[in-house]
Amino acid sequence: MSSTIAAAAGETPARGAVPAARPLAGTLLTLIRRELWEHRYLWVVPLGVAVLLLLTAVIGHVHLDLDDNAQIATENQRVALLSVVQWALAATFYVVTLFIVSYYTLDCLYAERKDRSILFWKSLPVSDGLTVTSKLLMALVVVPVGVFALSLVTGLVFFAIVSARSAAGSIPGVVSWSTLEWLRTEIALVLVQLVAVLWYAPFAAYLLLVSAWAKRSPFLWATLPWVVAPILERIAFGTHVLWRFLSYRVNGIWPTLGVGHTRIFSHHGVRPVGTLLQDLDFRAAFTNPDLWLGVAVAAALVYATVRIRRYRDDG
Repeated sequence: MSSTIAAAAGETPARGAVPAARPLAGTLLTLIRRELWEHRYLWVVPLGVAVLLLLTAVIGHVHLDLDDNAQIATENQRVALLSVVQWALAATFYVVTLFIVSYYTLDCLYAERKDRSILFWKSLPVSDGLTVTSKLLMALVVVPVGVFALSLVTGLVFFAIVSARSAAGSIPGVVSWSTLEWLRTEIALVLVQLVAVLWYAPFAAYLLLVSAWAKRSPFLWATLPWVVAPILERIAFGTHVLWRFLSYRVNGIWPTLGVGHTRIFSHHGVRPVGTLLQDLDFRAAFTNPDLWLGVAVAAALVYATVRIRRYRDDG
């Protein structure tokens, strides 16, 4: 693996030879492969979730008290239930991804100092900026895209298994396939995921900064300031500005997107998740100044992380 990194960084085996310039994309790709090799839980855990979900499709039991004349038993409602199950499967992956990405960004730079492997990686002609960028790309691009692709494939296999069992009569047929609604749901999930990645980018950059800076206990350093500071502010000044700011950075984009105004479930029945394409205001979300201000803050935090990593190689 070290020879691969060295080659990608521009090293040549010939003594005295001038290292050839290596395309930036090739170096980044090799660094990302390094992350997948060193932090295998990034892909092992999602694969484990996929296996468990498919296992539920194979051995799970479904029992719904449906009246044949009820609205939920109509073809449209069965298609809507298909999209709801599709959304639930994807949501399971996204929740798990939130935890593993948070752990990864908080651990990746700290761990290389703790086990002293940073000394080896710094001996290679790969800049600190490129190294930190590869870790940010892993957290905000590679893992989310990979998990989305895995959830898509898992959903298709899940529905194939459920359809086979329904045809065999082992479970009732409560969903009906619709390529259009399946595609609309996937597009809605992609757009919501893109909004989430951009909105939470400062959190990922902040965790990378703490990971590069903390000498020990990075989890405590990352969480305690946001717990203690609002309490101290309340005691000292009787205000809660910090708490409101933190709450806004956690949930602020979703009211702008219009999530609270959507109704997938109601007393009228179930609506397809793909209707979110009409219900949600994606234009307002993507033009929200706070979203792009957060991206700029994330860039500044990444720059600070690069500077810290350049001079901190202690354990």
